[in-house]
Amino acid sequence: MSFSGTSILKIAPASPAARAGLKPGDRIITCNSTPVRDWVDLLLSASAAKVTLSIARGPLRRTVDLKRRPGVHWGIELAGSSARGCRNKCIFCFVDQQPPDLRLSLSVKDDDVRYSFLKGTYITLTDQQTDEAILRKFSSLHVSIHTTDPVLRGRMLGLPGPVEILPQIDRLAINGVEIQAQIVEVPGWNDGEDLERTLNDLFSRPNISILGIVPVGLTKWRSGLVPLSRPAKEQADRTMKTILKWQKKALDKKGTPWVYPADEYYAITGLEIPLASFYKDSSLEANGIGLLSVMIDQCRDKIFSGEGTILTGTMAFPYIDKIVAKSNYRVVAVRNTLMGSSVSVAGLLSGKDVVETVNQLIGRDENIFLPSVMFNHDGVTLDEFTLEMIAEETGAKMVAFNTVAELT
Repeated sequence: MSFSGTSILKIAPASPAARAGLKPGDRIITCNSTPVRDWVDLLLSASAAKVTLSIARGPLRRTVDLKRRPGVHWGIELAGSSARGCRNKCIFCFVDQQPPDLRLSLSVKDDDVRYSFLKGTYITLTDQQTDEAILRKFSSLHVSIHTTDPVLRGRMLGLPGPVEILPQIDRLAINGVEIQAQIVEVPGWNDGEDLERTLNDLFSRPNISILGIVPVGLTKWRSGLVPLSRPAKEQADRTMKTILKWQKKALDKKGTPWVYPADEYYAITGLEIPLASFYKDSSLEANGIGLLSVMIDQCRDKIFSGEGTILTGTMAFPYIDKIVAKSNYRVVAVRNTLMGSSVSVAGLLSGKDVVETVNQLIGRDENIFLPSVMFNHDGVTLDEFTLEMIAEETGAKMVAFNTVAELT
């Protein structure tokens, strides 16, 4: 089989690629004799300190050796490296219910099996994605299941007909591909009996290594969308009863809890947060699963000698308030007016809401601590505030913290 290679989109200045004379428009045919179809092939085959590339520039072919020091990137950006778009119209899609004027990256809808393998983003697992995962030996994948009922799944994905998932899961199992799965639970849709059936179907699939269940997230910006509701305590109690039953069965049969509810379910129901050891086999922190347990465990015997005001979302507020109750710290919950009051996690706090909350505080001369999860890797909030901008607009001393345990 012959490969035409993948075009280079950009070359970083003073990078190993630039020193080797590579230019935008060059095509990488192979890396260490491995065909390069896209950025994934290059990433997987170019992990060493030295690589040999086969390059095409117009009709000419040549071989180039690249060397780098530890921690240095090759400086190559390939065309087509952005995530493939999502064609679904999920009834609960968070992108569809966001306010205007947020960071542009928040409007991206992706459904890319390559990103699922390498970066842990969730896909809906189409036949094409299944074929590619098998062909390229991707394992493990992150897959949004929601329900194993094809008719209901099609409705939840906003597609015109039934959408199967079990045949794709079984094909991946035959080919040794592991799946880390999630269910977004929507009251009145895939809860109750359907959740029970879905758990039963997935439990019997050996390649479903772990399953997270998260409640649907709804903002105040749902005009024109399918009417949905958040789980109230009674419904969340039923869901937790189902999950606890399957956890017990999984501990007996698999040796792990296997299915984990989002921390929000504990906050809604008031159930006791499990010990951190309960989550030792979990890899679902990005889904808001096990974070409260880790925080409580890290601070269990900690004595806080510092002082200041800790800002957080309404969900974590009572837990952090209890942790620092005997200290000189005070905790203030920031109400999310940008997204709506039902959005309670700290990671979705806006700069504007923080500014308004701080401006209402008495004693702003003390340190005010903000959760770092409300900032992206560029240090910017959803509405493009930096820590410095918040400090400037409030006149307060701002400190970003990663975990409560790091506070003195």
